[in-house]
Amino acid sequence: MMNGDGPRNLSKRSSHLREAGILRALTLKVKSFPDGINLGQGVCDLEMPDVLREAAIDSIAHDRATYTNYAGLEVLRKEIARRYSERYDIRYGMDEIVVTTGASGAYMAALMTLIDPGDEIILFEPFYPYHYTAAKLAGARLRILPLELGAEGLDWGGLEDALRREPRLIVLNTPSNPIGRVWTEDEIGRLAQMLAGTSTLVVTDEIYEDLVYDGRRHHPPAAHPDLRDRTITISGLSKAYSITGWRIGWLCAPAALAGAIGPVFDVMVVCAPRPLQKAAAVALRELPPSYYEDLRRGYEKRRGMLAGTLEGAGFPIHVPEGAYYMLADYSGRYGPIDGMEACFKLLDEAHLAAIPGTIFYEKNAPPVLRFQFAVKESVLEEVARRLS
Repeated sequence: MMNGDGPRNLSKRSSHLREAGILRALTLKVKSFPDGINLGQGVCDLEMPDVLREAAIDSIAHDRATYTNYAGLEVLRKEIARRYSERYDIRYGMDEIVVTTGASGAYMAALMTLIDPGDEIILFEPFYPYHYTAAKLAGARLRILPLELGAEGLDWGGLEDALRREPRLIVLNTPSNPIGRVWTEDEIGRLAQMLAGTSTLVVTDEIYEDLVYDGRRHHPPAAHPDLRDRTITISGLSKAYSITGWRIGWLCAPAALAGAIGPVFDVMVVCAPRPLQKAAAVALRELPPSYYEDLRRGYEKRRGMLAGTLEGAGFPIHVPEGAYYMLADYSGRYGPIDGMEACFKLLDEAHLAAIPGTIFYEKNAPPVLRFQFAVKESVLEEVARRLS
């Protein structure tokens, strides 16, 4: 059934996804320029490791093409378990790991398993937009706690007040998108104290765990003994291996939770792609620690290049502690206009796409644009030339 505004028989729960597509409009605009550069969407336009590509080709050529178990190939789950044991001293069994179609697939399956419509979830703002939109799609009531740019700490008083209502979930993102904030070990410990005696679960998206800068360390909440049994850890290989289109991720959780989430993921997509799972297992096993060290150094260099360019062009920045995004204030260059208008001004001036800060806030977004630096240095050099 149709009316003048489109179909009438669409769900209310998905209505927030039918607004004008900001990313779509910006992508179409930047593609309309032959020399357009997209520093908006974090597609991670770098080369994947050779061992990963070769292992995928070998699997396609020689392995079977059947479904895997919804939890994923055991050879990959063993490598994931080894990774957590060696890096963070977290022990996971095979029944505590589910391989998924990217971190987003893990997050949606967790939401559909752990909450009912009307249950409350805590998100920190600015948030990764999918965390917000997926929670609304699952029917959650969202409690948004602000995290000021450049703040040394969280609003612990606000968090304590929110936890008195025992929300179903608290969602962490460390390192975070869009501000690159990394939760410290002390903050994880304080959170553990506040959650003691509650039934609130922790869902933590750690997809950028390999991209932590300036000598910092990534601290998974599940590594804290008082959080291990209430934490669903989500991560994957999209960012570290520059394979955002492969959609290989996972979740780790106590067996009772992982065993409940897995069948829900099965209903959603059955399983992650078999040859890509095989390739991921090979890369996790064979890539040395130096690969990840070089990765961080390369991203730190690109972070510095973009930071210098934006500051020099009149865009004061927030320097990220991790991930590969940077928020920049556009008000000094463009004045008091909204973020979308600023994006289109930048596109017209420099054929350069960024993302408006409005998509990371429920309301009252500051005048910022988000840029990503997961591109080749030559691209950032061209950005510098255009913005100077």
